Amino acid sequence: MILVDKPGPAPAALAAGGQLTIANCAAYDNNVADYRSGRRKFEFKKTVYGPPAVKAALKRIQHHKCCFCEARFDANYKGDVEHFRPKGAVIVGRLRIRPGYYWLAYIWSNLYYACADCNQYRKRNFFPIRDETQRVLDHHGSTDQEDPLLLDPGGPENPRDHIRFKSDVPVWTSQRGEATIKTLKLDRDELNLSRRTHFETLDALRTIVTLLENDARPEAIAAVRAARKRLTAVARPQAVFSAASQDYLTAHGW
Repeated sequence: MILVDKPGPAPAALAAGGQLTIANCAAYDNNVADYRSGRRKFEFKKTVYGPPAVKAALKRIQHHKCCFCEARFDANYKGDVEHFRPKGAVIVGRLRIRPGYYWLAYIWSNLYYACADCNQYRKRNFFPIRDETQRVLDHHGSTDQEDPLLLDPGGPENPRDHIRFKSDVPVWTSQRGEATIKTLKLDRDELNLSRRTHFETLDALRTIVTLLENDARPEAIAAVRAARKRLTAVARPQAVFSAASQDYLTAHGW
């Protein structure tokens, strides 16, 4: 998981969300008990928060990777836009707090693009915070009073300060890192396997450099140059599993 640089302005498609949010807030104020009990539910317009233009913008900002696990999206991936703070409800243990952060449904800073495994099967409606008594229940409160345990890909904290990698396995260095790894299952077997497979390529590149770096033949010099260039590229934000790659290479003296 790396920090996602999310510059403004928001995609134009989200502009329609302003009036929808005003309407939802008014509806809530007129029927507080019904919304909190679940008898009433908001209908959010995916055509506003999740149209192709918004997805394309998020994909580009996230370097075509999941904002949580850094796996590369397939070219034809048509997944859903992820709401960092869940819009419909929040799961806390065995409880379901309703109606969720409905007033943030169309807010650019609350939107990301995630792979189906992280979004639909892991993150879902979980949003743990340090002190449950400080959870904001409606639009009259400020989320500034909350102390989230889940790391926001867009900051302000850099996930790299809370999650590191020991080979292919993510390890936490803080309570936030621990909660994020556990909530998203960032250490799930299939992800660890994907990272190990990725590291095999890095090992092959390192071997090329080690064996040929003192070889004066033009083809050897070219091979070493290309291998070093690839090894530098895998640690950049644009690369798949860049955080894991950085720690893996550092552990091997690169």
